[in-house]
Amino acid sequence: MISNTYNWKRATEIILIIVLGIIIDQCTKIYVSNLMFINNFSSLKLLPFLDIVFVRNTGISFGMFSEGGLVGRYFFSAFSIIVGTFLIILSILTEKKLVCLGLCLISSGAIGNAIDRIYFGGVIDFIDIFVYNFHWPAFNFADIFITIGVIILLFENIFYSHYAR
Repeated sequence: MISNTYNWKRATEIILIIVLGIIIDQCTKIYVSNLMFINNFSSLKLLPFLDIVFVRNTGISFGMFSEGGLVGRYFFSAFSIIVGTFLIILSILTEKKLVCLGLCLISSGAIGNAIDRIYFGGVIDFIDIFVYNFHWPAFNFADIFITIGVIILLFENIFYSHYAR
């Protein structure tokens, strides 16, 4: 699973994929923040089940641990950067392309959300999906990248272990 040879071209490609993910995440957050500022932070209806909202999440997933204050802000920021960096190293060392892609997506999402915590004091979430009065917690592209990355890793793990028998 882990390669002993070091390939600079591959490492550069992996870092560029991660940077692209971070740029997409940050650009959408900046665009939506400006759009919401122009509209006095009132939600924008896109589809019957999809709104654009402005939520600053100071905790982790679904707002858990949002009472942490500055200690929580810097702890979660440092933790996200450490995890993101560790995943970058793992993605460079792995030989499996699907695992590499999943790790890159998770890393870019973790680092993108860490940038928000450092710069804004919390993660900017803006996608609101709902059915009638049931609202899924607001999320952003970094959260989408993390979710897709985890699904890819689970998919690869399930099917790899199935065919390895």
